Amino acid sequence: MKLKTFFGVIFSFILLVSINGNTKTNNWNKFGSSWKIENSNATNLSGYPSSWGYYELTNYNTLMSIKSFNNYSEIITICNIIERTESPSEFLIAFNVKSESQQWYYHTYAFKITGGYWGMNKASLTFSDISDKTKPYNTKNNIFVKELASTDCKIKYGKVYIYRIIFENKHVILFINNEKILSAPFPEANHDGIIAVSSKNVKIALDKITLKNNDKIIFEDDFIENTIDVKTIKATRESNSLTETNKKPE
Repeated sequence: MKLKTFFGVIFSFILLVSINGNTKTNNWNKFGSSWKIENSNATNLSGYPSSWGYYELTNYNTLMSIKSFNNYSEIITICNIIERTESPSEFLIAFNVKSESQQWYYHTYAFKITGGYWGMNKASLTFSDISDKTKPYNTKNNIFVKELASTDCKIKYGKVYIYRIIFENKHVILFINNEKILSAPFPEANHDGIIAVSSKNVKIALDKITLKNNDKIIFEDDFIENTIDVKTIKATRESNSLTETNKKPE
């Protein structure tokens, strides 16, 4: 009788999701920097970008909504761009974020605010998508980013601003502190999809994000509690014993 013992290592990937009831609901997935929830603000701890090299939002420090939204007419983001780490600095609010396959969210529109050492001085509407659709979705650096419209603006670091994106009459319009900054035709049939807030080379403090359909609030996060999803890898080791009877050849 000969006893053989072998060990198997099993890795279980556990996605921590909240269930309505006794636990909170997570609203956001993240890329890049960790975030701190304090004083009703969500603040990214690093200004340096993640640069994974896939779709555009993975190249920023990003909070991307878990839920896809439709039937909304306005996005309101209250944010303080608190610290520049390098130039150029970038802050964007993305919408109409969609995927053609699973979780590959290449299709993205965004209002992007860019600047340098003294502050942010340009606002633009951009569109990004996969560049060569014959290649696999996990091909790195296979995107394009197209600027559709732009204008000058003035954003100071360390000051809270209210950014409003309004969809009306087949146009998308950016207001900053109730001042109309940029209006451009929106070429899609609708603006349904995931929303996101991203930054590069700056730290930001998000105070509140609200989606409205006219006067009705359909989503709001004021970051009183942590609603950012965290994925955890849990490893367990299991021992399996196998007893085999080997007979001597006769």
